[in-house]
Amino acid sequence: MDKLRKIGLWFWNNKERMVLIVLVLVLMYRVYGIISVPEAPAWPAIPIPLTELPDDRTDQESLGLPSRPPMVPTDGVPGTYTSLYERNPFWYYGSTTDSRDSQQIRPEDLNITLLKIQDVSGRPRAQLRTASTTKWYSEGEQFEEFELISIDAEEESVVIYSERYARQFTLKK
Repeated sequence: MDKLRKIGLWFWNNKERMVLIVLVLVLMYRVYGIISVPEAPAWPAIPIPLTELPDDRTDQESLGLPSRPPMVPTDGVPGTYTSLYERNPFWYYGSTTDSRDSQQIRPEDLNITLLKIQDVSGRPRAQLRTASTTKWYSEGEQFEEFELISIDAEEESVVIYSERYARQFTLKK
């Protein structure tokens, strides 16, 4: 027991010296790391990038470009969906039967009036009055439940497609 006590006292009395020795060893290792610089690795030369892609297929594959996309499968040929864009299936009055057939509807019954037709920047525009507004419209423009299909400035008439009745109407001035 006496020997363990002597060893413990010796460590206690010399702890500062041991810390100093450890610090000097760490300092010497860091100085050695600074003085003896390792050789720089020999990096491979980077090739100059191409300004244009090669036309040859093997050259393109060597650059890592993907191959041509696969052909579109012909199994899913689209069917006829004209009922989806000609007549709105969610129309409020779509399921109710009206006393008048849609073929008996006249253009005057639509509550649309053709007021004027003008050429603006080489394009014909028509001024139409509906139940809620009076505005200028171009060909192909949609408003309320209608779409302006074409404008004929010579005959002063317009062709309008109605989503509600799924047919076209011709309005004249």
